[in-house]
Amino acid sequence: MGRLADADSAARKQRQLAGAPNAADFSEALARGLAVLAAFDGENRRLTQADLARKLDLSRATVRRAVLTLEHLGYVRAEGRAYELSPRILRLAAGYLTSNVTGAVMQPVCDRICARLQEACSVAVLDGADAVVIARAVPNQLIQVGSGIGFRTPANISSLGKVLLAHLPEQERPGALDAAGARADALDGIERAGYCYVANDVEPGAHSIAVPLRRWDGRVIAALHVGCNIERISPDAMHGDVLALLREAADELHAQLI
Repeated sequence: MGRLADADSAARKQRQLAGAPNAADFSEALARGLAVLAAFDGENRRLTQADLARKLDLSRATVRRAVLTLEHLGYVRAEGRAYELSPRILRLAAGYLTSNVTGAVMQPVCDRICARLQEACSVAVLDGADAVVIARAVPNQLIQVGSGIGFRTPANISSLGKVLLAHLPEQERPGALDAAGARADALDGIERAGYCYVANDVEPGAHSIAVPLRRWDGRVIAALHVGCNIERISPDAMHGDVLALLREAADELHAQLI
């Protein structure tokens, strides 16, 4: 009886996390499979079934079915008793990147700004508590591992994330701020100014500045930013020439983002 209660509790938790309206419209098996995929990250590259069961608060039997199904489909592969994501998982990301207008339109802009400033330039969208990079360009002399497309930063501390949170529609803001652990009063100034500058928040000695990207109807759907070491570009220059360059790019793209 305890096992069934635990399973029901886990199923309810999965529905709540996914925001499903009711059980009839929600596939628990699919949610569990996606949760297994999402459990792998930079700190958890290999996980056993027991690791996944503990991390996801699911029974070993439930995790086993999900993992073996994903292995059969080619999205994970076994390494001894542990599992890791396979390259096939990139097909899921490729579908988003190739069909998403924002990423396709913004990559050339990132390339252009990066070439002009010789500093990293990125575009990100909001995903829960994180800002997720969907377009990025870095100078040839910079070698950055693990910070390209798909890289996530906490929305409540990054310039990209703060801009996105500050420009959310009123009805969406309370839930998003709660999920990100951000305070509304800390974002009011960002919305009024139309940009966000942060220093030493994500990485000591680094700073960045970001502006919102609005689609044709005025809704903010992404953020554009430049980030670098404080010694490479002064804070005054970031608030001056760099901010002007980002705003010019945002104005140029306004009619292209749909």
